[in-house]
Amino acid sequence: MGWLISKKDFEGNDERKLEPLFKEAVGYGAVLSIMHFDAHSKEANAVKDSLVDFLARLTKEEGVLYCRGEIEEVVGSESEGFSSNAEVKILTDSFPTLLRLTMRYGPVALEILEPRELKLDIPSMQDLLLSASEISKQYASYVVEKVWGKEELEKYRERITRQMQEGRKLREKAEEKK
Repeated sequence: MGWLISKKDFEGNDERKLEPLFKEAVGYGAVLSIMHFDAHSKEANAVKDSLVDFLARLTKEEGVLYCRGEIEEVVGSESEGFSSNAEVKILTDSFPTLLRLTMRYGPVALEILEPRELKLDIPSMQDLLLSASEISKQYASYVVEKVWGKEELEKYRERITRQMQEGRKLREKAEEKK
């Protein structure tokens, strides 16, 4: 039996009334968890604004069925800086989705509420590993683009292009021998 639950089922309802729906979604493979995030800045308003923006982005992520966050009061001073944290209750459609979000947003803590156990079939295991691989590649690409200078980046791109051309030649040779 496939998914009968969508994000719309969770909109505008009191969380206590949603508990049976959470349980039903978990029965279909969803994961209910609490994520904790923190933010720091030299300006108090910037801390709160960044957490509000962050929660808005997290809510819109693919695979997020429910997301509700509470932002703590900003503490600190101009001399030491300001900080705050957010506690986010989130229901994702699957464990691979939760992994992707965890790797992308880097919570400082995570508590899985449901399910108590997780059994993965082969497609889910592959999805899980490919999610990790995708995030790893995105991070490597980000580092390369932000850390390397223009000249180093151009050399890297040229090397990758040469490797692709050499790979194409090897593949064509192998096909000719068939």
